[in-house]
Amino acid sequence: MKVTMDLEQATCRVENTKPLKLKEAQFKIRPDIKEQKRLFRTSLYELTIITEVNNQIYEFEGYNVDHKLISQLEKDPSKFLVGVEPPFLCGTNWPDSGISEVVEANNVPLDSLFITDGKSVIATIYNDEIPILLTWLNKLVN
Repeated sequence: MKVTMDLEQATCRVENTKPLKLKEAQFKIRPDIKEQKRLFRTSLYELTIITEVNNQIYEFEGYNVDHKLISQLEKDPSKFLVGVEPPFLCGTNWPDSGISEVVEANNVPLDSLFITDGKSVIATIYNDEIPILLTWLNKLVN
């Protein structure tokens, strides 16, 4: 996941955002900031959010963390999905997909989010942890 912002805002976020420790996973920001130059517009700067589970680091590429993505998580966590290819951070309502097979095989609570490699469960973000994750993500984009 990438958070896109201006340089001053990005630097402030890196300095002030502490890692989020959940029961099974820890979310944090990679400290390096990448500049994306644009023609006719001001440059954008990206922060990369990573998840650490059992000393393994996972990055979710291809999605910008923005108000739209956070709103989707807030409205319907079961249909939330981040990741273009495994690993995925997702909800449990994906019928007729490999994700639903992982949910069923591993008895993932239906009101939670989980991180999967497409075959097994890497970590679970339980229902009571979703508001904490939302608050942490909101701090990054506001």
